[in-house]
Amino acid sequence: MFYRSATFIALVATLIPTVHSHGVVLKAVGSGGPASQGFLVDQTLARNCTTISPCQQDSTIIRNSEITQNIVNSCGRTEIAGNIDVGEQTENELALNRVTQVTMGGTIAVTIHQVNSDGTGPYECDLDETSNAAINFIPLQVANNVPGTNGLSQAKEQDFTIQVEMPANFNCIGASTGDICTVRCRNNAVAGPFGGCFAVQQTDGTGRTNTSAAAVDTAQTLSGILAQVEQNKKDLPAAITANQAAGAAGGNECASAISALITATADAGAATQTIVTGNRNGVPGVGNMNNNGDAENGNVNGNANSNGNGNENGRNRGGRNRGSNSRRSAKFLDRFR
Repeated sequence: MFYRSATFIALVATLIPTVHSHGVVLKAVGSGGPASQGFLVDQTLARNCTTISPCQQDSTIIRNSEITQNIVNSCGRTEIAGNIDVGEQTENELALNRVTQVTMGGTIAVTIHQVNSDGTGPYECDLDETSNAAINFIPLQVANNVPGTNGLSQAKEQDFTIQVEMPANFNCIGASTGDICTVRCRNNAVAGPFGGCFAVQQTDGTGRTNTSAAAVDTAQTLSGILAQVEQNKKDLPAAITANQAAGAAGGNECASAISALITATADAGAATQTIVTGNRNGVPGVGNMNNNGDAENGNVNGNANSNGNGNENGRNRGGRNRGSNSRRSAKFLDRFR
């Protein structure tokens, strides 16, 4: 569903804004079967610390503005791996026998690890019955929510288990098995939102019974299609550059693609951010909540530039942020050499 070069765009996005926070979906347990875990969660990473590396590297950032701009899929990105390809990760989890079972009106116990103060609650969750089409998400009720206000609290290095209630009537039709849904949970932290996605397998639905192309009834609005086409046109030059650089490298394609995208997009993206309406998620491009907060305060993390207000709101901060970004990018690329 998501073209390959967009994954590299998402990796670039992890280089520019350094986000000091996070929460991780460690596991989800439904009515039966094995436990699910959050897509791209690395169970080998330490959970007894709050540092950016290694403790925050597999946390998921899910921003509507990044989804709308074709940077990431509906489940966002992680700091270390970039875009989360929902279809691919779902099939990986099925192959690993790591998908929990759910029923209508049932409950899922979702364990969230709070890394530090910005990974707190409240969390909100929704359901994609198609698993990967990301056209219509169904809001889910959450009980025993993670304590916090606006995604903030004094807690850190703690696990919390929330209860996510499935709808009284739904039908999972996704993945190769035709009975998978995707559950997405995230908080409302301004530095995030943070959270994650995981796959669930329904045991009391009809599943996908008609597998013909004509039976597919997912649809997008005309305005959404036109807006996405315009965004794709803007993304294409940088994506082509990234793929060309990756092919020329003949080895570490990830590092070379990141380098190409930084060159192609960093200057153009530092001052402006294009927001469009109508996206594959069915969520208007209302913009990232990060667009306004830190620029005027001299954001040392480089968020002003990455969020599109570096030149407008950051005023005389822009030069500092660009220097910081360059150093951070160089350090990141050293990992691949």
